[in-house]
Amino acid sequence: MYLTLIILPLLGSIVSGFFGRKVGVSGAHLITCTSVITTTFLAILAFFEVGFNNIPVTIHVAR
Repeated sequence: MYLTLIILPLLGSIVSGFFGRKVGVSGAHLITCTSVITTTFLAILAFFEVGFNNIPVTIHVAR
């Protein structure tokens, strides 16, 4: 879930930037807004999990 907070807006901007003409203006808006809204809800969930429940989180990106 925590890597999704980073990757989802990046994927939304890549799809809108590179494939914007293929999906259309409204499709690019839909993809971008959906990724930002989903990231916002996941960030709120992560804040409550880490901030209020004192659950330590470690993310191993590469070994």
